[in-house]
Amino acid sequence: MDASTYWKYQIIVSGAMGFLFGLGFQQDNAILIASAFVIGVSSIVYFRRNVEKPIYDERSSVISTKASAATFSVFTLGSLAVAAVLFYLGSTSNPEYLQWSYGLAYTVCALMILRLFFWIYYTRRYGG
Repeated sequence: MDASTYWKYQIIVSGAMGFLFGLGFQQDNAILIASAFVIGVSSIVYFRRNVEKPIYDERSSVISTKASAATFSVFTLGSLAVAAVLFYLGSTSNPEYLQWSYGLAYTVCALMILRLFFWIYYTRRYGG
């Protein structure tokens, strides 16, 4: 199997998993969700093993690293902006927004601390 066929299969399996997850949540059926996850992940692993050429190289690693860093930055700044707006709305109109803003801000702080721990771990492991 070539890489383009693998990506097509992965898109089809991911779409089917998303559909089955939605259906499982709608019907409140945990067995459907779990079985869709196991079958979907197993299918993707099976398809990946049948690819002749490597589909992940150093270039893919660099792209993935840059995309992850950009996603982290955008999510962190966006979440903090939403938390600030919710904090303002909570202090002026609806106190329930205040709790949401605290929860979102604490989640962003936990994410930043987790990123720091992984940064320290990988710096020690690979040097840098």
